[in-house]
Amino acid sequence: MAGEIFDGFRVVGFDLETTGFDVRKERIVEYALIGSDVDGSDINLQSLVYPEKRIPFEASNVHGIKDQDVRDSGNFSEHIGEISKIINDSIVVGHNIIKFDWKMLEMECFRAGVETPKPRAIIDTLVIARKLKIPGRHKLGILCNKYGIDLSNAHRADADAGATLILLWKIMKENPRFFRGTIDDLQDSLAGVRRENLLGPGLEDLEPVPQSRGLLRINNTEIIIAFGKHKGRSLDEINRNDPRYLNWLFSPSSPIERTVCEKYKHLFQG
Repeated sequence: MAGEIFDGFRVVGFDLETTGFDVRKERIVEYALIGSDVDGSDINLQSLVYPEKRIPFEASNVHGIKDQDVRDSGNFSEHIGEISKIINDSIVVGHNIIKFDWKMLEMECFRAGVETPKPRAIIDTLVIARKLKIPGRHKLGILCNKYGIDLSNAHRADADAGATLILLWKIMKENPRFFRGTIDDLQDSLAGVRRENLLGPGLEDLEPVPQSRGLLRINNTEIIIAFGKHKGRSLDEINRNDPRYLNWLFSPSSPIERTVCEKYKHLFQG
């Protein structure tokens, strides 16, 4: 399963609410780290933060946090210790985390004179959505709506962090091929270091389905198509996203032997 890429790691969704968007000038007013530890136990660290400046009306209008809400919450220096304990050696997941949340965290650490936490990996669901060319706009709210994820409390850190984790899981289930490699393979692919089709075993490494002339390959419990526009995708994935193509694949017009078609066709009927 695609989720195995994260086995053995602490995985947390991360989100910030701030006084604005300029990472050089603005400050954190709320953070959340939501996820699970290596042993499966829940992680839920969230808090308001005193930003040491006024919260502009425009920002409060987005996340609902006002000056009086954060007055006694402690400044960033009082929170970074707990934040670092969770982030260090974790896989940290966020939406637009690379260009915003992480840069904001780095600037706050710089101001506080402390070292930025060191995660095992940073996974950005915005980058993944763009990499996979998921149809439509890629704002968190739009993607959550597309995948049926409740985000009724949008623009609060805990809601956005939790929703981002669920979004990643749903994208992984829909696109297992993209997540077959290691966490390092995934990071390299998102950074453009490797091509997507180098993640995990190559098609030539997979055992051919008998009598398929190599057009179908076996990858654990999945059957992978090795030609055409869906090359590298599993039959299950094609059935979910392009069932008309699967109908053609099992039709008399298919280049796959009829005996092989009949063997697998019944799995996707009814």
